[in-house]
Amino acid sequence: MNDPCSKEVAILRDIIMHIHEHPCQLVLAVTGGGAGAIDQLLRYGGGSATVLEALVPYSSKALDELIGKKPEKYASSVTVRAMAMAAYRRALSLTGNDEVVAGKGLMGVAASCKLSVGDDERKGREHKIYVTIQSFDKTLVRTLILRKERPREEEEYIATCMVVDSIAKECGWAGNMLLDDLLYGNEVVEERETTFSKEVAQMLALPDNVMNSLDLVSDVVQVDLGGETVTENPELIFSGSFDPCHKNHIQMAEQAFNKLGKKVHFEISLTNVDKPPIDLISLKERLDSLRKYKDEVFFGGVLLTVAPLFVQKVNLFENATFIIGADTANRLFKNRYYRNEDDMRDMLEYFRNRNTHFLVFQRKGVDIELEPEISDLCEIVPIDDYLDNGTSSTSIRKELCKDE
Repeated sequence: MNDPCSKEVAILRDIIMHIHEHPCQLVLAVTGGGAGAIDQLLRYGGGSATVLEALVPYSSKALDELIGKKPEKYASSVTVRAMAMAAYRRALSLTGNDEVVAGKGLMGVAASCKLSVGDDERKGREHKIYVTIQSFDKTLVRTLILRKERPREEEEYIATCMVVDSIAKECGWAGNMLLDDLLYGNEVVEERETTFSKEVAQMLALPDNVMNSLDLVSDVVQVDLGGETVTENPELIFSGSFDPCHKNHIQMAEQAFNKLGKKVHFEISLTNVDKPPIDLISLKERLDSLRKYKDEVFFGGVLLTVAPLFVQKVNLFENATFIIGADTANRLFKNRYYRNEDDMRDMLEYFRNRNTHFLVFQRKGVDIELEPEISDLCEIVPIDDYLDNGTSSTSIRKELCKDE
């Protein structure tokens, strides 16, 4: 397998040249397995028109820095999608060609693998290859589970071919794929993809200087979940990642609706601080976790923004009350999270000028430490009125991750 036959070499060269003739540009990020794709894309000439950059975040620290966090699993669909989004954002920063972006020719390509580690391998460990392509309005993830009798070198070659095939498919290649003659009958590449509207895609393609501006003025995209139409100026907003939305979120929303008599509008920021934006498959999963509540009396709708910070959110939603938890309240209103005391005072004054308020929900095991000077901005919901059971989105994700 390390020395492919002349037929395979000819197919490989034809596929690579087709990719180079396509008006695509890409950044690759591969964690070792599949790194041979970098060599193949640069081997036949013309690679400089296609490959903007190639990254090999081989160590765990390098990968953590690429995606801005320590993942729950290093080789997983979730992690490789975050890698592809980071690569896509890098590609955006390397090209100022808006036509390439709008024409869906810009891609972030990522691969992460669990391959053979030899005789010391844990019994029952699966050998998997994950490849993701993030483009303007689509996230595509391909997963392959390999039979275990293959040697490591053979698995590496298959991973390389899977990366090249995935890029070629996105570039409209209609001929034979490299994997066609390499896989056993029970080895099947599973695909999952999600696309979103141009409005959402354009938000993910915004340059960093726009996304990171504290004076952010950006579109707010309303998501149609089939429920009621969102009011023009929502007054009660529940901001969160909702990854996924769970019972405690819903209890907070119901309590806020009963207390203030206003429908709750769920706001998801596509961007994070020091992390790549969320991919479109992840966004769909979060929206699906909210969709089941669309007909509830408290539900006002879902809003998408690129505003991860509250100082940005209040630019988009004036005269609003935000639902927040104890952890968020402690981060938002504690001096130690700011460069100096004046920064916090300026922020509080800014909230007052925008007529912003916060409804704070307590959580078991977390003490809320709010200064008396912000009592006009915050109302704390008594713990007896909100039965927090300790459920968190993180614990739910960990359970789901066991299945990967």
